[in-house]
Amino acid sequence: MSQNKKRPSKSNRRGMMGIAVVVMTLLVVLLIQSQKLIEKNSAYETQKEELKQEIQDEEIRAEEIENLKEYVDSDEYIEKIARDKLGLVYDDEIIFKAEE
Repeated sequence: MSQNKKRPSKSNRRGMMGIAVVVMTLLVVLLIQSQKLIEKNSAYETQKEELKQEIQDEEIRAEEIENLKEYVDSDEYIEKIARDKLGLVYDDEIIFKAEE
């Protein structure tokens, strides 16, 4: 009895080779796409940090505006504007002006 060893036929080898090529191609495409996604993610992280900094800056600015709003509503501000722009004084104040 002789053992009947079957060799893969040429068409079977070509099919396996074709499948291997397709799998390798898919692997290369996936690696390239994953690299692009990593780069995009890095860019988005940078943008996220910049936006966080802008938010902090705007919060500080909003606080300064709120403080200015409170100052504008105060009697001290009103008195300063009345003195500087309108030239008003209290009844018991004496104003000295320098001669020109």
